[in-house]
Amino acid sequence: MEIHLASMENITCWAFRSLMQGVTDSYTGMISMGYLLERNKAWKEVDFFKNEQRQWLQVLTSREVECAKFLTRINEKLSEEPEKSNCYGIQLNCSCPSPMITKIGQGSALIKRPTKVASLVTELLKQDKYKVSVKTRLGLNDFEIREGRIFRLLEELEKIKNPNFTEVVVHFKHAKEISTGAYDYTLLKEICDYNVPIVINGGIKSYRDYNNIVKTITKRKNIKGLMIGREALINPNCFTEVSNMLNCTLLKSRSLEEINKEFKTLCEEHMPRDIYLERIKNSCPWNK
Repeated sequence: MEIHLASMENITCWAFRSLMQGVTDSYTGMISMGYLLERNKAWKEVDFFKNEQRQWLQVLTSREVECAKFLTRINEKLSEEPEKSNCYGIQLNCSCPSPMITKIGQGSALIKRPTKVASLVTELLKQDKYKVSVKTRLGLNDFEIREGRIFRLLEELEKIKNPNFTEVVVHFKHAKEISTGAYDYTLLKEICDYNVPIVINGGIKSYRDYNNIVKTITKRKNIKGLMIGREALINPNCFTEVSNMLNCTLLKSRSLEEINKEFKTLCEEHMPRDIYLERIKNSCPWNK
């Protein structure tokens, strides 16, 4: 079972990602593809130093022409810094709820454009070095949930037969819901009817949470994993428990002091930018 650490802006630097034992897949914070194409300094956020995880670059775009240029650009930049070339895949963000992003047709605004999303994914698949995935929500708003926009998107993505298209991460909220609100998994059963590998995301803090979500889903072979985000800020050991239960690992929980010490050691190995260190300090009670 795949266990994903969610992308979190100014949080998920290499040191933070590497701290999370039991994680199979992790992500950079989302980065504008246009920004990566136009500015060399944007690549400082791409920190794929070696660790045991499959590391993903999460990108924002709504333009196929950017995807084509980006595939050339990423190979050029990572070849310049081979120590940072441990990139497993590229994830297209169709989830970001920020009005600044949606007003330019990116992030969660793409949910209502399923053929566009499929076209962007197809463009990103015109190479065989990186896997490609999508992160999405149930809709841009409550109306789109009732209208079944997520199903139209899955219908289009189901048509993609390239084996390098690995999964859709579904965040079980719409884009207008507050971040502290409850998650709604009532559509999960119908989502599982589509021949698309799914990673479920939202409100999962432990193995018990995951089990409570899926226990009534009889047809769930396409649920290939789960994603945890906010709980990692408070309790990095959450992945240890989930991995031991789902993947039969024998990882040991660490004390908060041990976690803090390990994070400092990782930072010494590859120092994050100050903005990451400050945000992690303010968000993580173990980082003192």
